[in-house]
Amino acid sequence: MGQTAGARVPSPKTLNLLWFVTLSAPMFIGVALWLAVRFAAYRPVAELLPRETLWQLALGAMALTLLVARPLRNLIMKPEAVARRSLAGRVAPDVPAALAAVKTQTSMFAFLGMLDAVAFMIVALSFMHADAALALLNGVYALALAVVAKPDFPRLLQQTEQILRRDH
Repeated sequence: MGQTAGARVPSPKTLNLLWFVTLSAPMFIGVALWLAVRFAAYRPVAELLPRETLWQLALGAMALTLLVARPLRNLIMKPEAVARRSLAGRVAPDVPAALAAVKTQTSMFAFLGMLDAVAFMIVALSFMHADAALALLNGVYALALAVVAKPDFPRLLQQTEQILRRDH
């Protein structure tokens, strides 16, 4: 059984806020690691790779993610794809606008998980190696990624709702 028209659904402003807060986490973590290295004498836990190799792999992964972010966004966050996406365990609202908002939010978090994967692997390696510079660079990369890959939430919500109304 679905929800009524009075159900709380995410607005474009809320989606934008969630988008940037999620992708700014690596910057906060980078600052925390820098502070730990600078003032708390944090030392490497394990050096899995030589520093040069770590930086080459991290920079390569960041560059590759920045290159594929928009095409991936266009594929995953396409209104038709969002409208078809299941809500897996969530109650589907009856109102098309609410359903579009919930499906958009669900799709956004799936996409954010893919984008954050590289950033959080680099965070883990930065902590293991106590490499504050890499962690800070990773934070800047994540913020750049947030801008490059951000969906146009008002348009996406509107087009997804239109598709859901048409197919309903």
